Amino acid sequence: MRKGFLRHLDFLVVDCIAIELAALGTYVADILYLKTGMFPYRIWACMLPLLHICLSVILDAYNSILQRGYLREMGAIIRLEFGIFAMLIFLFYFLNLMPTVPQSIFLVYFAFVLPITLFMRFSHKFYLHYRYVNVKYSRQIVVAATKESATRMIAAITKSLIRNYQFFGLAILDESMIGKQIGTVTVAADRSTIIEYVHKNVVDEVLICVPDDSSMTLKLARELLSMGVTVHIYMEEMYHTLPNRSISNVFGYDVLTTTISPVTFRQSLAKRVMDVVGGVIGCLITILLTIIIGPIIFIKSPGPIFFTQYRVGKRGRLFKLIKFRSMYMDAEERKKELMDQNKIQDGMMFKIDNDPRIIKGIGTFIRKTSLDEFPQFFNVLKGDMSIVGTRPPTVDEYERYSPQHKRRLSMLPGITGLWQISGRSKITDFEEVVRLDTQYIENWSILEDVKIILKTVHKVFHSDDAF
Repeated sequence: MRKGFLRHLDFLVVDCIAIELAALGTYVADILYLKTGMFPYRIWACMLPLLHICLSVILDAYNSILQRGYLREMGAIIRLEFGIFAMLIFLFYFLNLMPTVPQSIFLVYFAFVLPITLFMRFSHKFYLHYRYVNVKYSRQIVVAATKESATRMIAAITKSLIRNYQFFGLAILDESMIGKQIGTVTVAADRSTIIEYVHKNVVDEVLICVPDDSSMTLKLARELLSMGVTVHIYMEEMYHTLPNRSISNVFGYDVLTTTISPVTFRQSLAKRVMDVVGGVIGCLITILLTIIIGPIIFIKSPGPIFFTQYRVGKRGRLFKLIKFRSMYMDAEERKKELMDQNKIQDGMMFKIDNDPRIIKGIGTFIRKTSLDEFPQFFNVLKGDMSIVGTRPPTVDEYERYSPQHKRRLSMLPGITGLWQISGRSKITDFEEVVRLDTQYIENWSILEDVKIILKTVHKVFHSDDAF
C-alpha cells in the first residue's frame, strides 16, 4: 500500500488535467468573448499545476478524499482553489513576477476550474467504485476478532465507500456466533471453522485482533500463513486510549508509537518553509525598525538596544531569545521586588499591571504595538523558534514546572500563538495557558497557523492587549 501523499497520486493527476482544461477554457473565452489579449496561457498552463501540487502537499488536500460527499468535496475544492488564488495574487500583484492580467481573467478561470475539478473527481470516484466492486481487482479481507473488538473494527473498515479491498467476512474467535449479526454484518465463522471458511472461499488477507491472547493469535497466524494467506495482526487494541498511534521502526524494532501531536515530515517541512519565508521578511523589517527605534531606546535608557535572555525551547532546550529592549537596564533585579504583585497564580509566569520597569514612552509603545517582538524573527531563522507556537518560558519558570506542564514544550516555541490571541493579559491561571498551548499542539495544522497569524495582526491593530 502506498503511504501519505502518493496514495492519492491518481487524484493529483485528475486535478492537474482539470486545471489544464480550465486554463484552456479561459484562453478560448478570452479570445471569443473577453478579447483582452492579456491572458498568458503558456505561463498559466505550466505554473498552475505546480502551485496546485505545492499547496496540496502543504494542506494535505487529499486526506480522506474517498470519504467525502458532494458538499464536503466542494468545500475542499473551494479552500484549495482559494489558496491558489491568494498565491496568484501574491505573485502577480505584490511581487510582479508574472505578467499582470485583468480581474475578469481570474473570475473566468475559477468559474471553469471549480465545476470541472468537482466533475472529474467524482467521475474518478465512480470509476474506482466500479473497479473495486469486482473481485478481480479488489483484495478480499476476512476479519477475525473478539466480540468486543468487532464492532469498532467493522465501523472503521466499512467507513470508506471506495476502497481497493472488500470486507469479505467476519469471524468471532472468543465465542460461537455463526449466523448472528454484529451491527449490519453477519458472523460467518468462529475459531473452529475459520480455517475451513478461508479454504473454501476467495480470501486474500485476514486481519486478526485478539488483544488478550497472543498464543491464539500466533497459532492462527501460522495456520493461515501455511495456506498462503496474507495475515495482518492488529496490535493497537490494548493501547487504544493512547493518542495518535502509529507503527514505526526504532533500532530495527517495529514499535507502536504514540504522541500528542502527529506531525508528518511533509507537514514539518511546510511549517519550516513558512518560517523561513516569514523569517526573512521579518528580519528585513527588524533592520528598518532598528534604524528608527534603536536610537530612541538608547536616548531614553542608555545601554544595549537589544535585550537577550536564555529561554527554554522544544523539549527543554535552551536558546538565547532576542527582543528590542523595552525595559530599564535594572529590570531583572527589580523583578524580585515586584513578585508580590504578580497576577499569574503560583508564580509560573510573571505579569503585572503598569510595570514600572518599562521605559516610559518608547518602551510602552513598542510593547503595546508588539514591535519589541520583531528581533525574534532571527530566532525563527536560526530554528530556535517558529512564527506560531507556544510562549517560551524563562529558565526560572521552567524549573518550577510539574511534569504535565512540559507538554507545552513538545513543539517549537513561537512569536505568537493560541494563548496570545486569546487575550493573554486577562488570563491569570497558568493551567489555562497550558490548556490553550496543549490544544494548539494537539490540533496543529498549517491552516491553523495561518489563522493565528491573521488574528495576531488583527489584535495588534484593534486591541489593547499587547503581545
